[in-house]
Amino acid sequence: MKVPGDPNKISLRRWRVMEVEAQDGSRSRHVWGHDVTNNKGRASSAIMKFDFDTMTATTRSGKNYCLVGLPGNSRLGRSAWNNWCGKNVIVSELDVTKEYLNIEQISTLGFAKINSSVSQ
Repeated sequence: MKVPGDPNKISLRRWRVMEVEAQDGSRSRHVWGHDVTNNKGRASSAIMKFDFDTMTATTRSGKNYCLVGLPGNSRLGRSAWNNWCGKNVIVSELDVTKEYLNIEQISTLGFAKINSSVSQ
């Protein structure tokens, strides 16, 4: 969850990971979802590093997005994502969420880990 007083640590639920192509042809990956601490949608800057053990994406802006629970489609997150894409003139997007957490291939222990992260 978000650490009090640390605006650079954000927990996202019902999250997605997207790969985009900008108008200049550059590609980057981003997360979006529901920031439950602040009850709003969030879309990140480009992911620079991803830790699969902690399910944390560190972005170009220096924020750490902890992906909590299973991927999903948050209405607030989708709205934030659409706004971000419009402002950044994105010409194409591809959902790459399964590369980060493929629920069809996760073990029982993996589900237990996910459920424990949701209850924290």
